[in-house]
Amino acid sequence: MPQSDGPPPLAAPAFDEIFIPPARTPPDDRPEDYPAEPPHRPAPEDTAGPTGLREPTGLPELPGSPGSPGFPERAGLPERAAEATADRRQFHRCAGAAVVGALLAQSQIMEVADVLAASPVQLALERANEALGELVNTHEVVPPAHVRARTARLRRGLERLGRRSMATEDSRRLLVLAGRVAVLGADAAFKQGDVASARQLTADGYAAGIEAGDGPLCGSAREVGAVNEFYVGRPAEALRLARDGLRHVGSGPVRARLVCQEARALAAMGDIRGAAGSLDRAYDLADAIPADRWGRPGPSFDTFHPVEVSYNATTALCLLGRPRAAQEHAELALPKLDAMDAPGFRSVIRFDLALAMARQGRLELDGVCELATDAIGISWGRTVASVSSRADQLLSATAAHGEVRQVRQLAALVREWQRSASGQRPDPGAVPAPALDL
Repeated sequence: MPQSDGPPPLAAPAFDEIFIPPARTPPDDRPEDYPAEPPHRPAPEDTAGPTGLREPTGLPELPGSPGSPGFPERAGLPERAAEATADRRQFHRCAGAAVVGALLAQSQIMEVADVLAASPVQLALERANEALGELVNTHEVVPPAHVRARTARLRRGLERLGRRSMATEDSRRLLVLAGRVAVLGADAAFKQGDVASARQLTADGYAAGIEAGDGPLCGSAREVGAVNEFYVGRPAEALRLARDGLRHVGSGPVRARLVCQEARALAAMGDIRGAAGSLDRAYDLADAIPADRWGRPGPSFDTFHPVEVSYNATTALCLLGRPRAAQEHAELALPKLDAMDAPGFRSVIRFDLALAMARQGRLELDGVCELATDAIGISWGRTVASVSSRADQLLSATAAHGEVRQVRQLAALVREWQRSASGQRPDPGAVPAPALDL
């Protein structure tokens, strides 16, 4: 059975004062403990901007967009990734992103299906595990439609592999692999705004975890499900899923992820005391995770990067109407996120801050437009549901100031960016079953 050795939920403090936990810097960030890392790969010449970062391509020169006349100069924003210190432990995990284009161009999914069809069971399982690892390492920088197509094809291949005779341990390994692929597919479906499919896939992943007795898989399925429900405006259901996931995991990366979702859900429900307690727990859990288990932000089954705590704390505190506290956590999160290939996280945190500022009134509009335009530029050509919904909320919050030129220009830019998502969805029949029997 899945583990059930986690601590009980926090009891409410006995005093009336509510303590908002401060942002924390990871305690073991010491350069002398790590060997010198190789230099960063330069961005291709045709897409590298003056800072050496990969710039979004195809961004229309709308009035008020970056680089066009009339838009206020950016000031006071966190430094770009080229000016931030890259996280030393993240470097080797980002290497997988370098092969994304090659994977897509060479139809990696078909290659995996062919290998599974022609391989002995144990070799087929190893190949499937390698394919899953590539997806986990690259899913934040690949359009969600591609991730969804690849997970669906891999899942169908695993289903066919399951029809073959195999040992009990191999059967359990297959079950865990299929459950993990379902959870990653759920994340991609959520990013496309397909709530129903995301719910079904997380339920499938959770059922596989229960059958296999794999606590981290159960917890990861519940965590992705909680994220899905949070963004569709169902914080009570997000809280239920996060707390159910906590029943199955002990201390470690998945528990930290679930407590972060618990904090955001409580914040969305207006429970400032509960959210503050969960954030404090999340920081404690992150502090206890060794550096060799830090991973890329986003769904994972055995890694967690501490920056996700300050990222989720920013969202929670913005929801609670505490923009100054949110800014403190964001100042810790933004440089680290900007040093990673995590466009969705980088955009959402900027939209969250822009929303909090917009709700303070007209005097903050210049900063609001700067943050939002930054967020759009980061995610240009890769619109996902969580980022797009934040943009819609920001337009609603600034609608009362439609006479302001920057606000009108931002609205036009948001709509053009959202239309860019149309090319990310797979065509009908793009996810057929493999032609070969396994």
